[in-house]
Amino acid sequence: MISLNSPAFFGLNQARQIEPHVQESNSVDFSEHQQWDHEHGWKNVLNNLRLIVQPLLLFWLIYPWLDIFPNSDLLLGFNRLISAMNGFKPFYSSG
Repeated sequence: MISLNSPAFFGLNQARQIEPHVQESNSVDFSEHQQWDHEHGWKNVLNNLRLIVQPLLLFWLIYPWLDIFPNSDLLLGFNRLISAMNGFKPFYSSG
């Protein structure tokens, strides 16, 4: 099913065109990630989806260790990163 929505990952700027009232300072261009794959195959789209979901998964892997080694700066950094990743607004074509 991911391949059906692949335009969502290739047209990240299209989501901004649909909602022009959103402040540009809050938007994040995910395709600037050094491992972002700009090809058009389903494996490339799956890799890009993995990059978007990865911060949340890594947070839940490290979270039990934060009980033993508390680090408020690390928690704050994860919070900011996950908030930015939650701002991802894919473009779904109506056709």
